[in-house]
Amino acid sequence: MLCEIDGIKVNIFRHGQDGAYVYVGASAQDKGYEQMLDGVLVEMMGNVLYTLIVFEVDDWNAQLSPWQARAAFGDEALAGKGVETLVWLTGRSIPALEADGVVSRKAPQYIAGYSLSGLFAIWALMESNVFSGAASCSGSLWMDGWMDYVKEKKLARDARVYLSLGSREARTKNPILAAVDSCTKETYECLKSKQRVKKTVLQWNKGGHFSDTTERLAKGIVWLLNG
Repeated sequence: MLCEIDGIKVNIFRHGQDGAYVYVGASAQDKGYEQMLDGVLVEMMGNVLYTLIVFEVDDWNAQLSPWQARAAFGDEALAGKGVETLVWLTGRSIPALEADGVVSRKAPQYIAGYSLSGLFAIWALMESNVFSGAASCSGSLWMDGWMDYVKEKKLARDARVYLSLGSREARTKNPILAAVDSCTKETYECLKSKQRVKKTVLQWNKGGHFSDTTERLAKGIVWLLNG
């Protein structure tokens, strides 16, 4: 099912009526990504019920970054329009889907993402009281200001958090990206100490940032769905 809410395309893949809901931010330029992710989930989950809701952003660096910061590549800085995206997601998209009978607030709501979308997912969890879990897979936790944020921020509700990273992601001459290993480890340790984080895990995968991206994201979603 494909719909559009305030100009943003939303792809919905439903497997049963009573399962949890998982929201994923994806690039509008990455055609076919949603179907591939859904296919991997079906293969991994078997008969587990869930609804995958993938929202497409036109400007990845702008719409998924929670505040302004340096970009890891090129001259295009992160514009920090993630606040607008989160307001749209929690204040417009989810209520509209609920009104149409697609979403039920009685079931768990999760958010997941890969790379910058992974950072957005864990930030959205901490900024709102909507989600009961987040999966940040190879998340861009190298972003300027992230560690200060995650150390100081208190969660509004009990939640679970999944983190993952590739074993070779920090092996780069790019000094910004090279910090992802230490930042991910530090984020994990920080989350473990937070009272409202009921469970968290850091899983290591083989390869670099672009290795098995769909499978890595699916593993994080499976962890959320399995409770």
